[in-house]
Formats: sequence, structure tokens, C-alpha cells
Amino acid sequence: MLSANVRHGILHEFVQPEQEFGVRVKTKGKERFVIQKTAEGLVAYAKAQLGRPYWYGTFGQKADKELYKQKKKQYPEKYDWEYAGEKQKVHDCVGLIKGYLWCGGPEDGAPVYDRTQDQSANAMYTACKTKGQMDTMPEVPGILVFFPGHVGVYIGGGEVIEARSRRYGVCKTKLTQRPWKTWGYCPYVAYETEKTVNVELPVLKKGAKGDAVKAMQMLLIGHGAEMGKYGADGSFGGATEAALKEYQSNNGLSADGSCGRRTWTKLLGLG
Repeated sequence: MLSANVRHGILHEFVQPEQEFGVRVKTKGKERFVIQKTAEGLVAYAKAQLGRPYWYGTFGQKADKELYKQKKKQYPEKYDWEYAGEKQKVHDCVGLIKGYLWCGGPEDGAPVYDRTQDQSANAMYTACKTKGQMDTMPEVPGILVFFPGHVGVYIGGGEVIEARSRRYGVCKTKLTQRPWKTWGYCPYVAYETEKTVNVELPVLKKGAKGDAVKAMQMLLIGHGAEMGKYGADGSFGGATEAALKEYQSNNGLSADGSCGRRTWTKLLGLG
């Protein structure tokens, strides 16, 4: 039995509700541990960076002269200052989020780059599936807040942590004292407000019914599938079969309309 976390039509696997959690997955006879990043972990990471320097174009690397020279060459207009011997981790605004996603912990200064998550602040907002204007923002720590070209991490209690600028570094500010325009759930982390359901992952075919079918339908919807007027109703009918075949065809799978191991693995983002 796999404990699965369903958010905004997307299934995220987990085994324990800590700052980071994951699931042991066995594919092709090999077992690996898949880590799921969380809103709680993002807040903890951001807090650990308070007081550290802002360097444009960085995402949690440990500062040194070589990194400075590399970034100065890449962004000369942003590095019109001299390296002063900093040795701490450094970030820019969206790099604060990337640093959490790509580093092994708050003090890890060797982030593992992931091209699929490499986005500007504006692109990060576009990627958020659930978002809105500030007057609709829920009280959920770990939500991202935006104004054009900038992003911060809401930590609760009316406060935000942001990698603000070279002058301010990573700092804590009042939500109401900065010109935030919009908010969004970071698409790469799980939130405590999400609903948890336990499902088994059997082979599913047309005619099947139950929680496993509903989980599969929600995953398909999360990947952009059209499920017809019934949506994720737990019943594997013609609309579900058509959506599944289209998903399989678009993702290099055998479009047989049956959800087996390979299709579950792809839907869950595990391979």
C-alpha cells in the first residue's frame, strides 16, 4: 500500500509528514528513495539563510572568488562591486527557492541543478497551478509571493523571507510593507493543506472502479487531460480510457488504455 498525497489534481507520494519525506520505489528490480520537498522544509531553509548575501544568478552555492568571477562574467551589470571574501551560501530571489529544491540541506553549498525547475521569478509564478491576487491569499506558510521580477517565501504570521538585493541580502520583511501583487503554491513542493488518501496501485482497465481509479484520474487531470463531464469519479469509462491512451501516446508508452506499472511510474514522475 502506497500512502499518496493528492493536491490540485496531482498525486505526490510520501511516507512521513516531516520537512522532507519520500517513498521507497522499486523499478526494474532496483530500489531508490524519492524525496518530496515540502512547504515546511522551504520555510525552514529560508529561515536558515537569513542574513546571508544576495548574489544575482545564484541558488545556494557557497561563495568564493571563482564563483564571483564566473557570475561577474555572466552578469557584468549585476556585479559592479568587488568580491569581499564571502564564504557563505548565496542566493538571488528565485534562487532561494531553487536552493531549497536543489541542495541537500540549509548548509549544503553544492546544489544539484535541475533544468526542469530552472525558472525566473515571473516564470515561477506562471508555473504555479493555484495562485491569485493578494486579497485572496490563504494563511499557509511556504506560499510564494510575487511582484514583477521578484519572489519571496511567506513564512506565516504576516512575514516574508526574501533574497531582496545586494544591499539587504536575505532578510525578513512584513507582508504588508512590500508591494506584493500575487501569491502562488510552489509547484515543486507539497503543502500541509493537501488531502491524503491511501491507494493501492493495481493494473487498471476499462470497467474498473474505486480509489485507485480516482487517483489515476486525478493524476491524468494534473497532467492536463480532459476527463469529460464526470471528472475524477472513480469509474473507468470511455472518457478515462481515451484520456489515458492520449497520455500514454504522448509519453512514449504503449497506448493500450491499461494503467500498469510503467504508466503508474510515469504518472507519478518516478521514471
